Amino acid sequence: MKKINLWCAVFAACGMALSLGAARNDSDPEVLSSKGGKRNYAGVYPVKTIAIITPGSYPNPKTAKPAINLLRKAGYKVKVYPNVFLRPKGVAKNRYLSSPVEVRVKDFEAAWCDMENDMILCARGGWGTVDLVEKVNWAKLPRRPELFVMGYSDVTMLLCALYAKGYGRPVAGANLTSHGGLSPALIPEMKKMFHGEALKPIKLKTMVPGDCSGKPVAGLLARLALTVRKNYGVDTKGRILIIECVRSTPEKIQKDLDDLFAAKFFEGASGVVFGHFLQSGKNEVIDKILEDFSKKLNIPVYRGMPFGHHAKHLSIDFSREIVIKDGILTFPAVKK
Repeated sequence: MKKINLWCAVFAACGMALSLGAARNDSDPEVLSSKGGKRNYAGVYPVKTIAIITPGSYPNPKTAKPAINLLRKAGYKVKVYPNVFLRPKGVAKNRYLSSPVEVRVKDFEAAWCDMENDMILCARGGWGTVDLVEKVNWAKLPRRPELFVMGYSDVTMLLCALYAKGYGRPVAGANLTSHGGLSPALIPEMKKMFHGEALKPIKLKTMVPGDCSGKPVAGLLARLALTVRKNYGVDTKGRILIIECVRSTPEKIQKDLDDLFAAKFFEGASGVVFGHFLQSGKNEVIDKILEDFSKKLNIPVYRGMPFGHHAKHLSIDFSREIVIKDGILTFPAVKK
């Protein structure tokens, strides 16, 4: 069992102010409260069977189980793997505890090797996915390029590992516990993303002008920085990097960006788009950090992507092409 006491203490001690757009009171930033409008996921995912696993921290059954029912009502067969709700000792006092890595790996490998599963949906992020990635026996797993694997936040570690190793079809999108509170207006856009249709254009704020195109790599800033420290070997050449942040500090944001820059994470990338930066300090301080950092990059940089720990969270398929022209981001329809 892995206790991340230091990591939790950093955020508890900071007493951070909420950034713009983060005015919800959930104790877990990955749990989106159901507010306004019905959420119907029927036909959103082009799959029949969804496997639920827990790669990192333990999910709260009070939010995870209603989301499972929501997916079942939408017509999907949902398989909940045996250790998804295994309650680690002391979880009531520490939301970032995870179950023993061995049982999390067991569920992941079983879900992966079950050919009935069309999609693996992560119950939650939190902390601990890095341990899972390091313990998986990748050599015994088929590559399964058609298998969707979706999650965000700490799940960034798994998505980047899959992309770097050439396994599955990574999607930076809602965890299970986020399904109940996603903006109803974005659910049709999720369907278009998964079905290869063109999405509505997204107007971005220009930081460094320029047109660009490429497939995305998307994730949480702190975990992207950890992937380079762990030497995952994520190839960002020709890619558009979509980055969000939650529950950090200005100092940590600066360090993570600097570490990515030093590791040449941005070298050869087509462009950068920043998503939500929430619960991490004053807006004007974060704005200044991102503005100053963008000047170091010799590629187009934008802000305003609806991606991150927020109800306005667009799922991003790593295999979909993105085009940014005149500050407008589009996902063109996939050619068949």
